[in-house]
Amino acid sequence: MINRYLASLSMLVVAFLGLTANAADRVRAGQWVGTTIVGDRTFSTSSCISQSDADAMNGDAKSVQAYLEKVIPPEICKLTDTKVNGGQVVYTASCRGGPPKVVTTSYHGNSSEGTDSTGSKTEAKLAGACK
Repeated sequence: MINRYLASLSMLVVAFLGLTANAADRVRAGQWVGTTIVGDRTFSTSSCISQSDADAMNGDAKSVQAYLEKVIPPEICKLTDTKVNGGQVVYTASCRGGPPKVVTTSYHGNSSEGTDSTGSKTEAKLAGACK
């Protein structure tokens, strides 16, 4: 059950953290596809990011944390220490039943990748307009 929540958290991170052309455009609206690897399991991800979602993720650390708390409910994971530095977002997630982990996502043109301190990995890319 815990791995399911960790996988869900990682998938949400990939789905809601897109790419960056510059610090002001960290996430773009559109259909995002990717993969999340948790342990020996790989999960495919796909999510439509609205313009308002993208706007929230393109803001400062407070805006990013508020948006992540909207999509990752506090009863699943408590998010703290959110930092935004150009194309990188870092925060700590304390998910029920597990130790706190640091999640780091970096953005490069049309792709992103992320890791957390437990070894999970994510990759995503903007695939085009929402379906």
